[in-house]
Amino acid sequence: MNLQQIEDLLRDIGRYQLEGYRKLEAGDVQVKEGGSYLSVVTEYDVETERRVFEHLSRELPGDSFLGEENGNVRRDPGRYWILDPIDGTTNFTQGVAYWGPSLALWDRQGPAVGWIHFPALDQMFHARRGEGAFLNGKRIHASKVTEYSDLVSVATTSSLHKRHQLTVPAKHRILGSLVVNLAYVATGSLAASYCRAHLWDVAAGILIAREAGALVTDMGGGDGMLDSGDIVAATPALLAPMLDVIGSVAR
Repeated sequence: MNLQQIEDLLRDIGRYQLEGYRKLEAGDVQVKEGGSYLSVVTEYDVETERRVFEHLSRELPGDSFLGEENGNVRRDPGRYWILDPIDGTTNFTQGVAYWGPSLALWDRQGPAVGWIHFPALDQMFHARRGEGAFLNGKRIHASKVTEYSDLVSVATTSSLHKRHQLTVPAKHRILGSLVVNLAYVATGSLAASYCRAHLWDVAAGILIAREAGALVTDMGGGDGMLDSGDIVAATPALLAPMLDVIGSVAR
């Protein structure tokens, strides 16, 4: 497996997406049907998934693939490539820079390698299990803060805030992309984040945040994220209080 080749592919895709971001018009955006809330899709989501699937099928023909747009191609159940072609598509369509592709390899031990690319910000995150997390080639670390205050930021989602008022004594950020939240927990910009997600939204972000020193769990503090869809990521000292606050309102 040539990891540099895959990263080069994501950079090429980032350039392609950035061209679309700069020229996108309202008629280029479609509303997805189904689900409990409205979402959007563009030709750049669909074409990105086609390109990544084609590359992986050619270079690693025995591996399985899971993508947001076209679903599950099951081959080797112990090696799954998991892609969100553009996480933050609404941002992408509205001129907000927090968006990009994320790709992870998930094996029998969990996430093994992952990338998150934000083309409009010129940021490439990468991690391999047990080897740390990196942003543009420089090692990154989760925050070392030990208590919530108005000096730290946490990220949640707009759907949560429509229904509940949270009481974490911190600055709340809604950036419009679940993988952005996890990436910035990894850099220490955010002390914690919460979301309810599909696996393709967060597969790469789980690995990158963990390799940067954050804890990433389900609402019970365990590894049931893939069953429940609930993802809490936080610097170690802040995980328990974040779980308490979110647990009181998110069900």
